[in-house]
Amino acid sequence: MNSIKRWLALIFLPKALKRSCPKRIPRSGPEGMKVNCYATYIDKAGEPYFLIESIQGEKLLCLEWNNTEFDKYKEIDISDIDEKQLSITHYYGSNEISYKGIIDFAFSRILLLPYIKVHTVRLIESVDQYFFNKKKLVTKPSIDLLKILMEREQKGKEFYGTIDLMTILYSIKWLQHPDRELHKKKLNFYIESLVDSGELKRKADKFMLSGKGRQAIENYEEQERKHSDNIKAQRRIFWLSVVIALLTAVQAGLIKLPTLVDFSSLLRSLIAFLTTQR
Repeated sequence: MNSIKRWLALIFLPKALKRSCPKRIPRSGPEGMKVNCYATYIDKAGEPYFLIESIQGEKLLCLEWNNTEFDKYKEIDISDIDEKQLSITHYYGSNEISYKGIIDFAFSRILLLPYIKVHTVRLIESVDQYFFNKKKLVTKPSIDLLKILMEREQKGKEFYGTIDLMTILYSIKWLQHPDRELHKKKLNFYIESLVDSGELKRKADKFMLSGKGRQAIENYEEQERKHSDNIKAQRRIFWLSVVIALLTAVQAGLIKLPTLVDFSSLLRSLIAFLTTQR
């Protein structure tokens, strides 16, 4: 490590080592959001090998990795470190900010760019969560739930019940929604009803779509197709009636147009066209 990097290390490493992480670091919930600590390592072959615990003058007091844990104490002179081997991870709330080398750490601590990014993302997520919490959680019809589970099965993903379904429908944001417990109970009732009626079957802690459930989806899609075909047929009949009425009015002389075409021939062509459209 050259003199400039050594000077930076002597200034900035103590700041990180004053907030060394404990052995167990909470990574979720309220406790996880309170975390603000650093894990500082000297890497070997790209992996943490020495855990730096403290600095005394220009000596680093480290714990050496024994393939199971960091246990054996060793002193290392700061001048003997290759700057590229130094790695620092800042556990900052639920975020982890990693630094490679003392220059990366020093400039990031001076400019604070990673922290501006973290707080910007948190602000956006907070605003997004606020508006999400204002929305009412809408329960989908049972057939839609069955279709969601079939799509999940086709992708090779297993289904583990209410909490899993809540995340599929509303993303992880549902965990902070004020109506989460009420809606979770409602979805649980839906799932249990589908099990009781045979559309779903329970296997240990997982749920699977049954043959009856697949048949229910097929029947529903067939009904939807027939309904769509009926609407298309009604639209064709409507426009056919409009065309016939207009052309009849023209032929009867109720609407005066220059005689440019044979309206009888045109009428027959349009009727043939409309009646053959699907």
